[in-house]
Amino acid sequence: MAADTDVPSTSSTAPAESLSAVARRTLVVRPLTEQVRAEVQSGRSVLVVGDAGVGKTHLVTAALAHLWIGTPTSPMPTVVSVSGATCPAGIPLGALEPLLGDVAISSLGSFARAVDALAASLRARSRGGPVILRVEDAHLLDRASSQALAWMVQQHEVQLVATARSSAVSQSPWLELWKDDVVERIDVPPFTLAEVQQWLVGELGGPVSLDTVRRVWSETSGNVFHLGEVVPALEQQGGAWVWVGGAAPGRRLLDVVAHDMSRLSGDARVALEIAALVCPVSLSVLLDLVSRPVVEELSRVGLVSMSPRLTVAGEGDVTVDLAHALYAEAVRSGVPRARRREVLERVAGLANTGHRTGAALVRSVALALDCDLAVEPSRLDAAVDAAFELQQPDTATRLLTSALRRTPPGDPRRATLAMQRADAWWHLDDAGRASRDLTDVFETLWGTDRADAPTVRLMVAATALRARIAYHRDGDLDEALVPFDIAARWIFERAGEHAARGLQELESARLTRLGYGGRPRLDDALAVLLDPSAGSAALPLAAPTIVGLAQSGRFADAAHLAARSAQLAAAHHDQYRWGRGEVSVAAFLTTLWSGDVATAERVVDALDQESDAAVDWVAVHVSRGLIGIARGSWMQAHADLHAASARRGHADLGGVAVYNLAAEALAAAATGDAATARGLLAQHADVTARAMAGVDGEVQLLRADTLAWLRDPRAVDEARALAGWARERGLLRVELEALHRSADRRRPGTRPRGVNPDVLRRVRELAPLVDGPRATAIVRHVEAQAAGDDDLVRIAERDLNRCGLWLPPVESIVSLTRREQEIASLAAGGLTSRAIASRLTLSVRTVDSHLARVFAKTGVHSREGLSAVLR
Repeated sequence: MAADTDVPSTSSTAPAESLSAVARRTLVVRPLTEQVRAEVQSGRSVLVVGDAGVGKTHLVTAALAHLWIGTPTSPMPTVVSVSGATCPAGIPLGALEPLLGDVAISSLGSFARAVDALAASLRARSRGGPVILRVEDAHLLDRASSQALAWMVQQHEVQLVATARSSAVSQSPWLELWKDDVVERIDVPPFTLAEVQQWLVGELGGPVSLDTVRRVWSETSGNVFHLGEVVPALEQQGGAWVWVGGAAPGRRLLDVVAHDMSRLSGDARVALEIAALVCPVSLSVLLDLVSRPVVEELSRVGLVSMSPRLTVAGEGDVTVDLAHALYAEAVRSGVPRARRREVLERVAGLANTGHRTGAALVRSVALALDCDLAVEPSRLDAAVDAAFELQQPDTATRLLTSALRRTPPGDPRRATLAMQRADAWWHLDDAGRASRDLTDVFETLWGTDRADAPTVRLMVAATALRARIAYHRDGDLDEALVPFDIAARWIFERAGEHAARGLQELESARLTRLGYGGRPRLDDALAVLLDPSAGSAALPLAAPTIVGLAQSGRFADAAHLAARSAQLAAAHHDQYRWGRGEVSVAAFLTTLWSGDVATAERVVDALDQESDAAVDWVAVHVSRGLIGIARGSWMQAHADLHAASARRGHADLGGVAVYNLAAEALAAAATGDAATARGLLAQHADVTARAMAGVDGEVQLLRADTLAWLRDPRAVDEARALAGWARERGLLRVELEALHRSADRRRPGTRPRGVNPDVLRRVRELAPLVDGPRATAIVRHVEAQAAGDDDLVRIAERDLNRCGLWLPPVESIVSLTRREQEIASLAAGGLTSRAIASRLTLSVRTVDSHLARVFAKTGVHSREGLSAVLR
């Protein structure tokens, strides 16, 4: 939104972020904007409250644009601006000096004279219309200025629109004005995850990968000011913006920190540096380091926050934290290393330093390691787990590398640290470094004469990762399974009483690799997963088994296993961090393939809201694209899948690259972008499924569908070949889908009427063996085509649409634009204009306009007629 240049500002001391500041390329318009505007137009004074950088100034600027008071024909209000940030320290009424001029000096000592002079100054600026006094950083006003403004507002002498940090609402006179309902308080929270994504897309001018949005949100906590600081950490790759490096404080933030510190007392500056190193921390601990008055000074100006919490013992306490993590990093950057070490050593000797989790724990451990301070193993492990859950394997490698440097050769702890770092390297798609660390782990393990339970678990984890790397690199599943035989011999010879349990966990890991390799042993896997004693070691087996059941057509069994595994993953979240995310993604795929699109969409929404589980966000982004395909929203699907593909060159955590390529090719073909679709198919031919060979049948099906949308005669041949391939492997659901594509008489290469009797017979045989509404709709569609009943075919096609399957039109629609073709397909599928508008994020009027052009081009006058044309 651009600033309204008609809103005058007559003060020469307007804050730096004035009306012109809103002319940035991106400003997320929030509902709060209209709330502020409505209050101001009703004559109310408004106090806009929020932490530094959340966008208070931009919000007020947007609210005051196009403002009228009284009637739309009334004179535009005059906005007069002052700022507490420009207030000279120690000078009464200093903030109001630009309005008082020479009168300010004579007004000193006379409150009434100062108020009269201020009122006269504002009247002189009114130009016959209303006057709004806009005050930026009201929390920084001197006491005399605050009291003068408060009195004028109470006496209705002035309408005030002020911004202040959250700390101000507990101070006089702002607290009294709000409590007495003299001003309306409007709190401005940080951006939500969705708003961060909207801001990034607008600011960068292109799609942003979902994992990048998550990382930026994590780094900035949705703070608008700090969003601008992390943009340099993004890079455009493959047409989408991705995270490529850590966020460091920029020049702008460093200048803000320097400005804030210049307004503090000497003791408060020291206290701010200490707080930046130790926060979040218990107030009682901080008071052992600094005095209470300086903590109160930092709180008063909004640089630290204090929030109540319960201790483990159930006692009340207060946690002190800096306003923002990136701000704290900017403060820390100015603290010498020797000073950092001194402060951290003092804190380490204090009790009750407070419970830290997540990003705060990661930062505190990283600071300690950077200063060569010892970190307890349990605390380091917790920090590494937190880094993984925050989707920051790069941070995990830094922590582990620092810890390894401090761990002497021969220390058994080195093998554990090396294993954790190998896992982190793998998630960074650096198989070479992961393999080198695994070599160190195995050298240590083979030098062990007797193995306790933790050592056996380490051997199982290292073997599973070695097999995964080998299969991902070479694609030879049999060769990748060899390390399991070697590990079994080691466990049998050295694990003693722990051997039986170790061999069970090793077999579970072997079954997991077989499942991901496309050769699932479903009965054996189910025996492990449904065992009441199944623990965290069985969790990696859940996702490939759920997918295997679905590909076999056993959707009911897959749903049951997914529900059970979700409970198991939640119970063992601290032992296997990826369990909840893996099970959720597998549950999404199976639900989508079954034809229950609405439930699948809810699963994706739930994944988007996950804040305390390690989730492969690349896979979630692909899931969004798959939902778009299932909804027939081809353009949105293409955009989502293309953004997800930008991460293929980084970390293909779940082996989703080949799946994503195939899905993106289908979306491109359906939007009419044949060149892109063929290019993606060519790329797909060069990528093997490997880590996700368990969905190879689905990938081949997507390829056949893409060829059909491209009107390529090979589509039917590939569908027939896929049906035979799937039948040999017992993938009944894939076989049914492939037979359906080969029997679609509208496709190039098929007979113009009727269905091959052998295909019809096999489809009917599969009908009771494949669960779900999509299978039922497919059988009905094949039977309707076999009967040659066009009305039944049309009804069956609508059922297929509801189940997520959209078939290409008989003839290519060369005269329609991509958007017209997309809307026409949805309308032919039975969706109303309002439903189409909601799905594509358009207005109903826009949808109707597109449909009118479609009707004109195709020569039909109804949705039913359009359906016949598109068929």
